[in-house]
Amino acid sequence: MELSLTTPEAITTQAAILPDLLLAYRKHIGLYRGRTMRDDNESSINLEDAYALETPEDNRALYRSWASTYDADFAQRNKYVYPKTIATICAELVGTSSPLTILDIGCGTGIVGTCVSELITASIIDGVDISPEMLHVASTKLRVDTKPVYDQLFEADLTQPISFANVKYDVAISAGTFTHGHLGPDALINVMSVVRPGGHMVIGINKKHFGANGFAAALQKASDSQLISTPAFTEVQIYDEGSPHFGDLALITSLYVSPRG
Repeated sequence: MELSLTTPEAITTQAAILPDLLLAYRKHIGLYRGRTMRDDNESSINLEDAYALETPEDNRALYRSWASTYDADFAQRNKYVYPKTIATICAELVGTSSPLTILDIGCGTGIVGTCVSELITASIIDGVDISPEMLHVASTKLRVDTKPVYDQLFEADLTQPISFANVKYDVAISAGTFTHGHLGPDALINVMSVVRPGGHMVIGINKKHFGANGFAAALQKASDSQLISTPAFTEVQIYDEGSPHFGDLALITSLYVSPRG
């Protein structure tokens, strides 16, 4: 059967008969919805796809497809140093020897938690993410002593009221989650409820979206209301030199939750 790809009308008509036709056409021209094509014709989700997300369901769909290849396809290929950097700053802030309880917010495949486990070796780390597929990968990550990185993993939409946490954590940490298309300032204030009074938060926020997406205003309001300490900010590179995204910056936001909370 000869298929015509010459007009949108022809594509629409034939796609109704052959559901795979539209996908084949997009692959032919090198484009997918939410994907691009590498030179070797292997499909690859990219950073622009992640920033294009708008809803929790968009997040679930993207990371469902990305989970199994995320570490190699994104983190390694793009020299993603953000997780190691934020783990180092967290360890310098809270110390490396105490058996702290730590919540990894938007833990994904477990890159941040793994870095934390290598630096704060006695820590008990839990993770939370919206994607069950990403959580499955995180569950396979091991510490240097071959024990699992994570004690518990929770599937949750952090734009909704938090119900998964039965304890208050000593520390909450997050890298790559508070940015455009993911979690906004309301969710950041929301997750403060899972940190014990006097506990620390070490949260990376994409610098480009810090002011424009309302993070600065939300933190200022929380500080003025004495819900948190005055935040300290450390500007860091998200990707290492040699990455096509080198120069993208994050503000690592360090604060503690008010003991009066």
